[in-house]
Amino acid sequence: MINGNKNPTISVVMPVYNAENYLDEAIQSILNQTYKDFEFIIINDGSTDKSLEIIEKYKNIDIRITLINRENRGLIASLNEGVEKAEGKYIARMDADDISLPERFEKQIELMEKDTLDICGCHYFMINENNEYIDTALVPLKHASFMNYLSITTPFAHPSVMIRRNFIIKNNLYYGNTKYKSAEDYALWIEFWNGDAKLGNVNEFLFKYRDFGESLSKKNKKGISNDKRKISKNFIINNKNQILNYLNQTNVNTLAKREQEIVVLIIFFLLKYDFSISYFRLIKKINKRSVICGFFKFIKEKY
Repeated sequence: MINGNKNPTISVVMPVYNAENYLDEAIQSILNQTYKDFEFIIINDGSTDKSLEIIEKYKNIDIRITLINRENRGLIASLNEGVEKAEGKYIARMDADDISLPERFEKQIELMEKDTLDICGCHYFMINENNEYIDTALVPLKHASFMNYLSITTPFAHPSVMIRRNFIIKNNLYYGNTKYKSAEDYALWIEFWNGDAKLGNVNEFLFKYRDFGESLSKKNKKGISNDKRKISKNFIINNKNQILNYLNQTNVNTLAKREQEIVVLIIFFLLKYDFSISYFRLIKKINKRSVICGFFKFIKEKY
């Protein structure tokens, strides 16, 4: 049996609801981290499958695991309960169907301490229900890039992040505190930005994010899209001058392909609400392929 730590550096928070097919691998990926100083808070949110049995199996061999077992209250309530229970300096998020690669905590702690970050993610692989690789996702690394990403989308895979616990408490940044009930993670990262949080990402692939048809995000795709458009509009309007200053001073073609497309989306968004010849000058600075890809995404997403 592995002994626990009464004053852990990291509190891992993982809600579980009917995740028996993936739970073993998710739990093992946390217990096998090279960085060992953590507590592992697992909230069994009224599962009706064998999830509780699987969690109890690991709890019996690793005292770092704290099990909260109760009736179903939903993801938001589970996350907030985990945050309230946490005692660590940092809170590491984890989902019951994802996989953290062994050096995730070690690398994130290193960057958070070095750059005094309030939240830190990483690049990640996307896998399906059979653990097959389906895509890779690069996340932003520079401060201005975070601003661009937040204008359109999230700069993290939510379950891959590590957050400074005191920042959450100081700024009352608990889950579900915004008016957006579908794209809660996007809304939350905006609140972090508005609270002057220092954002960062480890420049390594440290996480496997499972993307499959039964996921909550797929079932609620329409609601999430509607919320994202509203959040995006408000963020761009509120940060318009800062965004334009950055774009005017940057050679957009030196940015990663994904960020170039995001810049195109931002420009088309601005054109929609504020027609100006200066935006066309910005578009002319970007390679045609990125402009075309960004334009069709703009139409598809109905920004």
